[in-house]
Amino acid sequence: MFEHILVAIDGSVYSESSLPAAIEVAKKFGSELLVLHVSEHDHGRTVVFSLESPAAASMLVARAVKSACDAGIKVEGQLHDVAAGHVAKAIVETAETNGVDLIVMGSRGLSDLQGLLVGSVAHEVMKAASIPVLVIRPTPKWTPVARGSVAVF
Repeated sequence: MFEHILVAIDGSVYSESSLPAAIEVAKKFGSELLVLHVSEHDHGRTVVFSLESPAAASMLVARAVKSACDAGIKVEGQLHDVAAGHVAKAIVETAETNGVDLIVMGSRGLSDLQGLLVGSVAHEVMKAASIPVLVIRPTPKWTPVARGSVAVF
């Protein structure tokens, strides 16, 4: 069913669960995995600057590729650099170019309205992709609140 799976990672806590989920789906279907990280750059008045170091981006992809390899999955890693605000487009175009059957990615779990106002990458990918998109939400964790011993999640 899914021969080629793309997992988009960004190093955030929201995307932490997307790699293990993609590995499990790849195991179940005997799929190949494409790990993708899209770095953004922006321009100031006189210079273009990256929003993260190339070394950090490369390490993120390398660690994810190693995890998939260790799980026995055939895997490839790719790193793309795009202008700020074009991450979703890069994910969808990479999926199309590589014959991907499924995109797996994390999400902050915002409501539809919050996602539209904030500009959720997962929301944009779901709108633009012509293939299934599996969105993994982070597992709720107890987070202490500054006031007293109350905890919320």
